Amino acid sequence: MKKTFIIIIVSLLSNFVFSQDSKLEHTNWSENKSIDEKLVGCWKGSEIGFQKKGLKKYWVSCRLKDGTSILLFVAIDKKGEVLQETENGKWWIENGNYYEFHSVSGMTDVYKYEIFEDSVKFTSIVLMGEKDSSYSFFDYKIAED
Repeated sequence: MKKTFIIIIVSLLSNFVFSQDSKLEHTNWSENKSIDEKLVGCWKGSEIGFQKKGLKKYWVSCRLKDGTSILLFVAIDKKGEVLQETENGKWWIENGNYYEFHSVSGMTDVYKYEIFEDSVKFTSIVLMGEKDSSYSFFDYKIAED
């Protein structure tokens, strides 16, 4: 079931790869940003009730070598209502931190990150323009066939 869910998410994700490039021009992005090669690829994650009680969140995040990113996010509330969002953005490493520009909101989130064998732990520094160190999550590498 989990493998089927991931396959569906990755398939949907590929349909939205270039859907939101127009907002990228509003960032301070430059092509000489640093990339951590260990973060390149597609990753999955989930959480239940961490930021909002009863809310289940699932995501697939693909970070490409050129610094672009694609995020598919699915949230399911207590009533079973589903919210799905897909967006493009940019990512880079600066001063040892991970930066993730979201094209939909026009904001850049900043995280500390720690790489493990098959996962990465992210801990927030700035979320949606505000200092916030309360959010932490893991991304797990999706194996490529």
